[in-house]
Formats: sequence, structure tokens, C-alpha cells
Amino acid sequence: MNRTYISGGMIYDGTGGDPFFGDIVINGSKIEEVLPHRTDRFIGTEGPLIHAGGLAVTPGFVDVHRHCDFAALTDPDFGHLERKQGITTVLAGNCGMSPAPSDDSSRAAMYRFLEPCLGKPPADGSFPDFASYLNALHAKKLPLHMGAMVGTGAVRIAVKGFGQSSFSQKELDTACGLLGEAFEQGAQAVSAGIMYVPECFNTREEWYAFCREAAKHDKLLTIHIRGEGDGLIPSVQEVIDFARKTGVRINISHFKSVGLANWKKDIYDAVSLIEKSGLDITADVYPYDGGSTILGSLIPPVLSVEYGERLSSALGTPEGVKALKKALKEKWEGWDDMLSAVGSGRILISSLEGEENQWMIGRTLEEVVKDGGFDSEAEAIAALMYAEEGKVGIIVLSMCPEDVDYVISLPFTSVISDALYGGGSHPHPRLYGAFPKIIEEYVCRRKLLTLQEAVHKMSGKPAQRFQLEKRGLLREGYYADLLLFKPEEVKTRASYVNPCVEAEGIKMIFTEGRLQTD
Repeated sequence: MNRTYISGGMIYDGTGGDPFFGDIVINGSKIEEVLPHRTDRFIGTEGPLIHAGGLAVTPGFVDVHRHCDFAALTDPDFGHLERKQGITTVLAGNCGMSPAPSDDSSRAAMYRFLEPCLGKPPADGSFPDFASYLNALHAKKLPLHMGAMVGTGAVRIAVKGFGQSSFSQKELDTACGLLGEAFEQGAQAVSAGIMYVPECFNTREEWYAFCREAAKHDKLLTIHIRGEGDGLIPSVQEVIDFARKTGVRINISHFKSVGLANWKKDIYDAVSLIEKSGLDITADVYPYDGGSTILGSLIPPVLSVEYGERLSSALGTPEGVKALKKALKEKWEGWDDMLSAVGSGRILISSLEGEENQWMIGRTLEEVVKDGGFDSEAEAIAALMYAEEGKVGIIVLSMCPEDVDYVISLPFTSVISDALYGGGSHPHPRLYGAFPKIIEEYVCRRKLLTLQEAVHKMSGKPAQRFQLEKRGLLREGYYADLLLFKPEEVKTRASYVNPCVEAEGIKMIFTEGRLQTD
């Protein structure tokens, strides 16, 4: 028997209950026993003995919103910076974006669209169905546990490309069939990105069909809602309607209110709507006042309708620039104009590839316009979209810190990172530090959460919500994913100015009973 013994740690079991001094026996990949501490318990036993006095012992953290779909396959160091933060389980396939299913006719275009979020696809990778993607993950023998969701965006593109027309009945049946097939092949849940092209073109009835398919398989639907700014309230109402009409269980991704005019206001009304609905709706949140997305999200969807897959190339023409300028001057119902909502001085360029454009990384769009000699934000956006073929990452400083604190404190929210893997030297700091930030800032410094509450939001709660079997708790029979640390020593040094700094303070990390070393 391959046993490891942990003696005398303060055990936070992931349930949110009170901690206790205890002992843990690991046998192979599973937890064999969790017991009240006794000083003589392990005398004479064979196997490694870890004296955990003065340390917190917690489940490994579970990040159910991490855009590492391609990075897990192509980055040889994948898992290192995750383990540094105590993450032992991740879920990919968020916001409607998953590598599978895909179709030969649209796969190349879809993977180009996904690259700023998910990282570079494998050179020889093509994943026509969900099983082919999961098989590729399993073949990598990753240093942490990784599951994936099927994205409704990928499903739509596989069936009808990036076009904006409604599904025919035959196409809708095919799309629902692809969802059902993905569930049967191992998709943990289904994700939607209602604000993104081409999903923003789905009709309400088409969404109902997708929701019913998820409910039929008892799969959670996690949603990047249509609008998080001026459209937050109707977007939450839309989600409530989905749940009420179809019975689907729903999780709202990166729940927040953005745009200066909406601070300290709309988020409270949105929460009230959810609580009063009485429906099975939860949410997740990251501990930052800035969000990370793609430059294309600043472009009104009407231009995607007009140009389709040619959008980036069209923005390299005088006609395309003129069309963008005109579109940005108008109001579009159901679309959040983040450029107007926060201003170009709160939008940072975070990733791009062109050598001649590297000077822009880490600078605001306002600075890029001024120092790049552009006559407007629209001209700068168009030039970058054309030069980089749309593959530009941005950070939008759009949230009120007090609103973020409020959402994190809600009983129905879990903690996520929403980390993007699109490359570049200036990613969002949440890639390196979301989970340690909760311990350092929310538990130790500001005391907005107790450690047991924080651990619950980072382990047991998300694992249970996404039905991750035998993960997220320190309990007999569960996988031995464990962390040992002193809470006051856990630090995140990553910032908006200097984001690529590894977290500190996790002393030991076990994944499925194996002590990890870097």
C-alpha cells in the first residue's frame, strides 16, 4: 500500500464548515481517512509522514473558468503557474468557445477566432468531435486534472459557419445532436457566449432548444451573458427566462456590472432578480476590477454581419474604417459599447504578435491613438485588427471595486480566474494570481471572507456545481488533491503593470496523491 500521512494540520475541508485540527491518510490517489488529530496516531507507521503543525490543509483549488483549451496541448510548461496558485483542477471550454466540435469547412477560421483566448492550436490538431479533443488531453498526461465543456459557439460554427441567419429546423436538430453527442463523449457541461459572434445571432427559440438539450442530460449551462454594462438587467432577465422555460440549471460566468455609469447600482438589481426568481441559478467571479477580452469585442456586431469572416481584412480598407467610425457613433440595442462606457484611457493592449506593434503592449488605447498618429480610436482599432488579423487581446478596467467585493461575498458565487492564454508579454494578472489574491487580500488583509468561506468558494462549491466527481473536498474516498500553506504567506505579486509574476506561499501541493515538485 502506498500511503502518505499528514499530521496535525488545521483542516479546511472545502464544505465551508469550521476548521479543525486533524490528520489525513492518503492511500494511492485517494483520501483514505480524515480524522481528529491525535499526537500518537502515526507512530510506527511506514510511509512518508508530513508534520503539518501551523499549516492550513485544504482541497486543491478548482478553477472552472480557465481558457486553456489549446495551451494545455501546446505549452510544455502548462500546469506550472497553475500549481503555484494551488490549482489542481481546471475546466476549459468556457464562453461558448471550445475546440470541438468542428467542421472541415470552418475549422481554420474558428481556430483563428479562438486563438486570442485559448492559445495557439496544435499545428496538426483538428477536433471534429469532443472525444477527439478529450483523447488529446489524456494523451498529454497533464500535471493537474482537466475537464472541458462543449461550447454552443463551436456547435453553431460547426453547423453553419459564422453566418448570421437563423437555423433551419434540420440545422437546429443537427446542432442539438452535436451537443448531446458531446455530453455522451465526456463534456462536463455546456457553455455559451451570447455576446460573441456568431452566438449573438441565435434566436430565443434556438436558445430554448439548446437549454432543453442540456436539461435532458442534466448538464449545467454556464453563460457569458449578452450584456454586462447597460444591458445587464435585461441580460439577467434573459437567463432567468431560459431557466424558467426549460428547467436548465444555469451558472452566470464572471458576474459583474461594467461601465462607469452603472457602478454601485445595477449589480444589486441583478442579484435581486436572481434571488427572487427561486430558480437554480449561480454565478462565478474573479477578484479584479478589470476584465480581459479581445479587441473585436469593441466592434459593433453589425459589422460582423456585413463582412463576416472578412472583417479584419475589410478594416484595412478606407471603406471598412469609415464603416467602423459610423457604427461606433450609433447605439445598438443588446450590445455593450465598452469604448463609450469606460473610455479609451481604461482599455489596455495586452497581447499581439506583430513585431512593429510591440510598443503598444501595456499601453492604453488612448496612448496608442496619440503616440501612433491615429486620428481616432476607430482608426487605431481598425489598423490593429487588420495588421494582427483580429488576434489582439485587451484589458478593460471597467468595474467598481466595491461591486466586485459584493459579488464575491454572495452565497451563490464561486471564485474563478477567467484566465486567457492568447500569448503576449502583458496578460491579465489573473492568469498568475486570482486564487492567491483571494487569500492574501480578501481573507488576510481585508478580512471580507473567512478562510473557510474562501476555500469553499475555490474548491467544494465549484466542484459540486459542475458535478466533478470526488473532487473539491477533503473527504474519505475523494481524490487526494491537497494543499498545505500558511495563509499569511500566500502572496500574488502579479499586477496590471507587471502581470507575469508567479504566486508564492503554497508549501505543498498533492494531485491525486502525488506530491508535486517544480
